[in-house]
Amino acid sequence: MADLAERIQQARRDAAAMQEQIKANKEKMHDTTLRAYSRDLPHVPKNDKMRIRRTLKGHLAKIYAMQWADKSTHIVSASQDGKLLVWDGMTTNKLAAIPLRSSWVMTCAYSPSGQFVACGGLDNICSVFNLRSRETIGRPCAELIGHVGFLACCKFLDDRHMLTSSGDM
Repeated sequence: MADLAERIQQARRDAAAMQEQIKANKEKMHDTTLRAYSRDLPHVPKNDKMRIRRTLKGHLAKIYAMQWADKSTHIVSASQDGKLLVWDGMTTNKLAAIPLRSSWVMTCAYSPSGQFVACGGLDNICSVFNLRSRETIGRPCAELIGHVGFLACCKFLDDRHMLTSSGDM
């Protein structure tokens, strides 16, 4: 029993030593503050001309991502309500509502042609949807798998190629 008590005490001493090492390393890296670092940056003037033009209402939970379509007034937005919504940004009409398998979506993208939208998140999958195929709009036309960490960002290069980034280790 005394041996166990000594091992516990040694483990506590080791943990305390590791905590001190972590603290010392943090102090070594703590070379400036945000205020000091940004002191020499130019002042950004307030833009009084910026104002709300349209309000898009439809999501029932937090919106995590949105993107404008190239050369169009269309927008895609991804929300924790488990929906990917496609909008006309000028009229504020919803053009498509795509139900997602996972509500933990963190990113979305619009293809350059406007034919595809994609999204991904904590399910580690980038799901691609064809907007021109009305009978299968709720089902992905492609699922890009292979990440072992959450999908943080997705971007179409063209209609056949995408970049994705993730929390992979």
